[in-house]
Amino acid sequence: METKDDDTDCKEIVFDVKLVKGSDPILIEGDDEDNECNGYPPGYNKIFECVYPPEEWTENGKKWRRVASTESADRHQVMALAEDLKSNLEYWNAMMHGVCPVRRELYTQCFNELIRQVCVNSIDQGELLIKIRNQYNQSIIDHKRYYESGLIFRIKRASLNDNKNEMVKRDLQDLEDQQVVLKKQLSEANTKYKRLENSFKKELNNLKDAHQHELNFFNRNHKALKDQLVMILSMNT
Repeated sequence: METKDDDTDCKEIVFDVKLVKGSDPILIEGDDEDNECNGYPPGYNKIFECVYPPEEWTENGKKWRRVASTESADRHQVMALAEDLKSNLEYWNAMMHGVCPVRRELYTQCFNELIRQVCVNSIDQGELLIKIRNQYNQSIIDHKRYYESGLIFRIKRASLNDNKNEMVKRDLQDLEDQQVVLKKQLSEANTKYKRLENSFKKELNNLKDAHQHELNFFNRNHKALKDQLVMILSMNT
């Protein structure tokens, strides 16, 4: 038997509405204490605590308790419950569509009151309805958990993509900076190459001029010596 509401992840909606019918206040500690029912109304079963947790308070030195009512419900009370549900939905401006915590809380209390009414006549049927309620609540919790898990996964995936894009941007910026440095080095190398090329050309031209002057000098000497030789040979003959 499930006696615990598994909807522990759902935040409580705070408003002054109590659709589940409670018992009259029961004196559990005081001068005129009557413990014939051990502080509970006749026919009370612990299963009622699943739809109406006991309320205890102290007033004028006396301790009181209120639990779920064990009075059976007739058709008029069921119709009154439906009217209370409708009026509270309108009063609290509950949305009729989509996710609305207020609407869900009101319908939950209405369903708990129906469970209480069933438990009065049949504890077994009430236990079965509580199992159905808890399974429904657990399904909502599971769907919420799956949604949050998927949302966290998408956020992490987006964060990883952002980090990856940021790394790509940084790498691209580094490459662009390297390109600027390499272009500067290439420009300096071209300038140095042109300066050396001009220097080598000038030096080569100087060497050519010097060699040409030397060649001209040797040609003139050769011609002069040749002329002298011819003249000497002609004189001997």
